[in-house]
Amino acid sequence: MKCLNLHPWDISYDKAINIQQSLSSQITLEPLNSPVELVAGADVSYSKGSNTFYSGVVILRLSDMSIIEEATAEGNVDFPYIPGLLSFRESPVLIKAFEKIKITPDAVIFDGQGIAHPRGLGIASHLGLILDIPSIGCAKNILVGEYNNLGDEFGEYSLMMYKNKAVGAAVRTKKKVSPVFVSPGHKIDIESSINTILRVCRGYRLPEPTRQAHILVNKSRVSFGG
Repeated sequence: MKCLNLHPWDISYDKAINIQQSLSSQITLEPLNSPVELVAGADVSYSKGSNTFYSGVVILRLSDMSIIEEATAEGNVDFPYIPGLLSFRESPVLIKAFEKIKITPDAVIFDGQGIAHPRGLGIASHLGLILDIPSIGCAKNILVGEYNNLGDEFGEYSLMMYKNKAVGAAVRTKKKVSPVFVSPGHKIDIESSINTILRVCRGYRLPEPTRQAHILVNKSRVSFGG
């Protein structure tokens, strides 16, 4: 896959904030205008106390959830863990994996935030711009926003509101299991993001693309001795 070179990665905290503020104005939120059949999931893993990160990308065919392509990568990370700046820590090694992928998916799901972010540019939005394809954030924890109670059944959801604006939704992907937090990244809207996540769930809390990416990247970390 082609990845756009939008900015350098070896930067300061202040520069990272400025980049997020600048790029957030380029995010496009719109309904998907074509059917989604190929869905990618991306994830990152690392050993505690290590600066070596391992990334994995898996592309699934939605009709039968078969894996049609996957790629892994590793790299050293120097950017510190700072809430709200996850993309500057994890994106470089993810880009290395995406550059190995030959098939361009219809959408990609990230284990992180989209526009549900203090500056409207979580990792799903940031990498959505770099990949220039529809991207969705599906996080295990909420970063910004508030939502009302939602039902216990699969498919129930409640919009997340931040600064009087809907930025995503808490979505029940498994009956009586804690929701995930879905927000559009780029080239997709909230409704299409929710619908896509629910279509790729297969009985687990996490959607199948990111679940498979998580499995792949942990295998890769072990094989590399991390």
